[in-house]
Amino acid sequence: MSQSPTQYELESRWVTEQGIPGVNYRFGDLVQIKAGEYSGQTGKVIALISIEPEPVYVVILPPDEKSTVVSQRLLQSSEVNA
Repeated sequence: MSQSPTQYELESRWVTEQGIPGVNYRFGDLVQIKAGEYSGQTGKVIALISIEPEPVYVVILPPDEKSTVVSQRLLQSSEVNA
């Protein structure tokens, strides 16, 4: 009788120090998109919108701050120096 968490519950757990097991990226992490329309672009994670069947994030892409929804498997950490 496991019920999916609400968006508020999900994000409340995500921003804690311990985070959520299996969720690789945190708010503000820089990531590179590995495939799809924005392949090769670097953006910033701003939201976690789902964890099942896999984590799905909202990523903001510079320079126009366009947002896109991306599955965790299509992301990799970005080592961009600011």
